Amino acid sequence: MLAWTMRKLRFDPRTVAYVRHDVARLVARLTLRGRLVPEHARRLHLGCGNRRVDGWLNCDVSGSEFDLDLAVGRLPFPDGSVDVIVMQHVIEHLNLHDQLIPLFRELYRIFANDGRLWLSCPDLAKVCSAYLDDRGRALEEDRRTRWPDYSLNGAPVQHFINDLFHQNGEHRNLFDIELLTWALTQAGFSCVQRVIEADLLAAYPEFPPRRDDFQSLYVIAIKAGKAQ
Repeated sequence: MLAWTMRKLRFDPRTVAYVRHDVARLVARLTLRGRLVPEHARRLHLGCGNRRVDGWLNCDVSGSEFDLDLAVGRLPFPDGSVDVIVMQHVIEHLNLHDQLIPLFRELYRIFANDGRLWLSCPDLAKVCSAYLDDRGRALEEDRRTRWPDYSLNGAPVQHFINDLFHQNGEHRNLFDIELLTWALTQAGFSCVQRVIEADLLAAYPEFPPRRDDFQSLYVIAIKAGKAQ
């Protein structure tokens, strides 16, 4: 109802989307109070969207098995209670200093020793190189192999680069390996390694493939166990 009213008042569509998302965040925070963490929460799929994976606790801001506001700064899981977390194309939606690094610190806290964090996001280096190579045409063609109905609505192919950077206002940051490694080390992760999607699927074949290595950065970060 609120979003419909805002559209009728001719608010910018991005404003409508921001308000809807902030309301969903508030609802997730309010409904979390008193909820018990499921027993199978040693494997977390955060920012799952509509990609539910069996054997994992699939979490998102709304409509998931266990709704969470990842930007709130505190997660409802005990210290050392999680073994592995997968987040695919989520971190680019968070502000670097006041949302993402605090989230990384929370993930570090809830990880058991040797806990593994698998991340993917648009690759800043690949995007910049693609613009210099062909103004982003190869990236746009790659997108169409996965989303045949994707359209730039008649705009020149350079606009695809804009789409990756802002995605209608949803994206806050793109990362290359150096920037993402830096952000993870701020949270305590000392072992950060660049990988590819095939490494994630080899470890956890239950995840549906995205086939997005051409535009994406994949990393694994490990919470180092205590010295013996």
